[in-house]
Amino acid sequence: MLKKLQAGTGLLFAVFVAVHLANTWLAAFGPGAYDGVQGALRTVYQFMPLEALLLAALLVHIVVGVMRIVTEPRRTLDLRGKLHRYAGFFLLVVIAGHVLAVRGPSWFFDVYPAFAGLAFSLDYLPGYFYPYYFLLGMAGFYHALNGVGIATRRLGMVASLGSLSTRSVAVASGACGLGLLAGLLGLGGVFFDVGDVQSSAFAQLARELLGVQSVASTP
Repeated sequence: MLKKLQAGTGLLFAVFVAVHLANTWLAAFGPGAYDGVQGALRTVYQFMPLEALLLAALLVHIVVGVMRIVTEPRRTLDLRGKLHRYAGFFLLVVIAGHVLAVRGPSWFFDVYPAFAGLAFSLDYLPGYFYPYYFLLGMAGFYHALNGVGIATRRLGMVASLGSLSTRSVAVASGACGLGLLAGLLGLGGVFFDVGDVQSSAFAQLARELLGVQSVASTP
């Protein structure tokens, strides 16, 4: 029962992960592409009942995963299994902070990060946010993709993705990495002028919360 509950909630949240990552890749094409698609998607996945369902699915998935780790005997895992577990551990550590960072401003202050907000974070702390966003995206993609294979097999679905080869998963993960890199470079202003990200609503809110008059831009 626990395994099927974990599988079902994982499948539901994997859909959101795919949409979220695709939006990030679009940052390589500029603020208009990123914000335009995000604005359209936001009306769907931030619809209160649906967002509550997604957050509930995430919470249940985490709780069941931790319960299984604690109560079930340790198994010998192959490389794919180990990467799946390590990605899950990483996501477990950072997910609460990530949700609060991207949704907290809109919940409490009616400010959305959008393209300018993410660009601001990269401008403010590039040494932290470039690797953080990349690892977050890669861990989320791999855990979701490999997890979909496990979940569809566990739930006995006819169109199971459990037979995905290791090579297919590796190729897909490499493509995801390139898309993430392109998106981050777009957010970082490598491909085009991203404007004055220090004056964005998200940057202004960050200054207020940090209690500083200005946040210096990187050279």
